[in-house]
Amino acid sequence: MNTPTPSPVLSVDNLSVSFRRGDSWQKVVRNISFTLNPGETLAIVGESGSGKSVTAMAIMRLLSSRNSRTEGSVSLGGRSLLALPEEEMRRIRGAEVAMIFQEPMTSLNPAFTIGHQIAEVFIHHQGLSKREAKRQAIALLEKVRIPHAAQRYDEYPHQFSGGMRQRAMIAMALAC
Repeated sequence: MNTPTPSPVLSVDNLSVSFRRGDSWQKVVRNISFTLNPGETLAIVGESGSGKSVTAMAIMRLLSSRNSRTEGSVSLGGRSLLALPEEEMRRIRGAEVAMIFQEPMTSLNPAFTIGHQIAEVFIHHQGLSKREAKRQAIALLEKVRIPHAAQRYDEYPHQFSGGMRQRAMIAMALAC
């Protein structure tokens, strides 16, 4: 008995990324291809500077079109991400796909508390009230094992250790 092959969640085919260098273009990612099916986990591993972050940013369409060029195809749930209007991409980012950056201090806003930043995701993406967003944010901080989550909700990024900032970023991604 054959079971049907699941449709890929994410499909990347011959993805290449070039950056403008003066009057020419330098290719920094060459012909990356992979398929991610439901329930699978994928790790992109490589040395520093090998193109891992550039690949992820190209998939999410976070690279400047003025200084970079992306070729190939990227499909998320059957939709071609490279062909979508930016407005639709903004709806997809966070709601269907998220990226957790390597250094959370550059991703977290130092002027806002950790809890506020997570709650804003709930308010923006799920339309929750401030009170419910705070409750959900505290629950997520507990889920990612931030000790004393309710008290830490009102702390700023510089008051968290590096590992706790990384977990706060994971909580933000889960809030989507």
